[in-house]
Amino acid sequence: MLRALPFAGLLFVAMPTHAQLATLPRFDALDRQFQMEDQRQLDQLESARQRERGLNSLPGSGVSVAEQAMRDMDYRRERDRLLLKAEQDRQSVVRDRMLATAALLNRRVPATSTAVVTSPESFMLPPVPPGQFYARVDGRFVLVDRTSELVVSVLPMQPTDPTADVPAGPLPLPDMGLPLRRVSPTSALAIHDPPALALPAAPRGQFYARVDGGIVLVDLRTELTVKAVRTG
Repeated sequence: MLRALPFAGLLFVAMPTHAQLATLPRFDALDRQFQMEDQRQLDQLESARQRERGLNSLPGSGVSVAEQAMRDMDYRRERDRLLLKAEQDRQSVVRDRMLATAALLNRRVPATSTAVVTSPESFMLPPVPPGQFYARVDGRFVLVDRTSELVVSVLPMQPTDPTADVPAGPLPLPDMGLPLRRVSPTSALAIHDPPALALPAAPRGQFYARVDGGIVLVDLRTELTVKAVRTG
């Protein structure tokens, strides 16, 4: 039993080194959940604006055109705030990714680490240079000096690289939120001459309309907006 203790101690010391190089798996479902939450906030904001506009347009609402314009401005400010926050979050992720990639250089990767790539050909990597070996660290292939065990080069990302261990990138910005009001093809909002506004022909079963200062595509059957073409 006493002879086994030194080996157990060595294993205990080695484990933190391996743990430091382990990359946690990325949960795409969680990324999509964050993206859906951003979209939900914008959609709810647009829904509330449309609902308020509908109520204020009823006879006897007591809301003037100027007051409604001020409310619309408040909604636009809140929408812009949400979009600005989403863009700032995106830029923060991009910046963190750039710093993480720069920090890979001179990082120590032991030759006994689980991060070492033992079969470079299976990842279509070029032949390893003499005195070096490949490793996979933080979702990137790197070249490590065999003597110093320090990362000397970070390989450019390729379409054939694995993706499961790549840290999550910036999420796409949410859509602006489609107007919920119905638009009749015979209303004054419908655009009957798209080329005059440098618009291509509308897809079959759809037509262009002006809604809230922007141009949208409206489904001919449901009279609901299906796509924002130009925002106001």
